[in-house]
Amino acid sequence: MRLFLTANGFLNTPLEEDFSVLVGDRTDLKVAIIPTAGDPIEWVPESEGSRVYKAKLLPEKNEERIAWRESYGREWKKRGYNVAFVDLKEDSAAIKQKLEGVDVIDVGGGDVNWLLDWAKKSQLGEYLKDLLEKGVVYTGTSAGGMLVNPDIGFTWWEPEKPDDRVGLGIIDFMFQPLHGGNDEKKTKELIERKKYLQSIVDYPWKIYLVGDGQAIKVDGDNIEHIGLGVKAVI
Repeated sequence: MRLFLTANGFLNTPLEEDFSVLVGDRTDLKVAIIPTAGDPIEWVPESEGSRVYKAKLLPEKNEERIAWRESYGREWKKRGYNVAFVDLKEDSAAIKQKLEGVDVIDVGGGDVNWLLDWAKKSQLGEYLKDLLEKGVVYTGTSAGGMLVNPDIGFTWWEPEKPDDRVGLGIIDFMFQPLHGGNDEKKTKELIERKKYLQSIVDYPWKIYLVGDGQAIKVDGDNIEHIGLGVKAVI
């Protein structure tokens, strides 16, 4: 499998060359962009006083999302890709058919809980690993990178929270984006956070702390933490 996981994307950055290595010298490629994590939403209680929250779409903010999609799609087209946008809220059979015909799956950032919910509702988790094993390259930005983790709740989950923290489990380590970069203090805090989780649940995974301008590059059994700035794994 080949994956490229970043905190804030790689197009128009020095990381783009590293991504290109995963794709190779193939031409006339197709990319499916999944923007679902970036849907404009807000989390509201299911009922008054409830500790269970549900996501509410905010249609009035869709215009800016449409503008972003057009701009981002153009960036891929400049590189010679045929572009398709795939919303995980679409019909699950149609989503699968689209993804089976592409070379790259690009899952954008946003709200990872919302993204995971729709990845499971759309049945993406049932066949994504098979697609990657057949040669499709996966790239995920922030929430899109966390989606393939075995667990998405490293920084926020607590035992009393009913939220689903189990990711798709495509990788057997943890990708943790750190927007704004990493430093010694932050690393120590996250080490303590991992120790806390290990004291209450089964939490065996190695966690890569990935700052802006960095990426986790997976090529088969080879895992590289690349890019500029402090790199840490806990």
